[in-house]
Amino acid sequence: MSKSLMPSDASAYLDTLLQMALSSYIFQLHRCFNVTVKASWRIDERVLDEVHLLFVRSGCATYEFGGRSVKLTAGSLLVVSDGTMHSASRNLSEPLSIITVRFRIVRYKEDRHMPTANPCYFFFQSQDTQKFRLLFEAIHRHHCLPPSVKKDALCHASICQTLAEMSRELEELEQNKPTRHAIMQIKGYIDTNPLSRLSVKELAALSGLSPKYCSLLFRQSTGLTIKEYQIKSRIEYAAYLLEHSSQSVKEISLQLGYPDPFVFSKQYKAVTGIAPSETLRSGTGK
Repeated sequence: MSKSLMPSDASAYLDTLLQMALSSYIFQLHRCFNVTVKASWRIDERVLDEVHLLFVRSGCATYEFGGRSVKLTAGSLLVVSDGTMHSASRNLSEPLSIITVRFRIVRYKEDRHMPTANPCYFFFQSQDTQKFRLLFEAIHRHHCLPPSVKKDALCHASICQTLAEMSRELEELEQNKPTRHAIMQIKGYIDTNPLSRLSVKELAALSGLSPKYCSLLFRQSTGLTIKEYQIKSRIEYAAYLLEHSSQSVKEISLQLGYPDPFVFSKQYKAVTGIAPSETLRSGTGK
């Protein structure tokens, strides 16, 4: 019978795998798919002899573990150890886009599989979907390389990095649940409202924290001040408009709330390293 791990135990499990990778074992990538699955997609009950990782880019899937249903939505991460019986199906109401990774733990130069002692699984909702999407895409990109020692090294390293980032996020979630949720709420608001110019005081009110404490936690979590993160989000949206619209630099600067296009251009270059006109030329905008 497989065991569902709590965040602290899940982080410890990942750390154990990483400790093995730092000694005499390697992560041997066996399968990796980056796909939008068909409406008929399902996994009949099975037991793998590989560790199975899953990242949901969009859509909804349901995994079954011994009668327990686990619903996974966009941004969900799932880890299933080898020896764990499971099945799965998709929600037919929307397309399901996933990246799956299956790897074995083998002793270096011996190709001898090291099975997990106690079958287990766990899942969580990523607080940084973009980070994990890029990590999983890197694993898939390395998996598609021609066979070579470089491919094996890159696959092993990218799996190590992904597991380490998972462990770190699980640990942070467990240690700082209330305040982390508050900061992620503010970060999420800024990400989805790039044109908003709410003050630090107004954003802090969304989380129930004082402006000073909120600012401190936000910087510790993201490495940027709230104001810097607002600018970054606004500039990223500007880059999208420059590449995918027919608006001029001046029109976009006004749309983003910059009455002076020069100020917009200066801020854009400070964040991206290039002038907005260069992004405009490289995209579809005119």
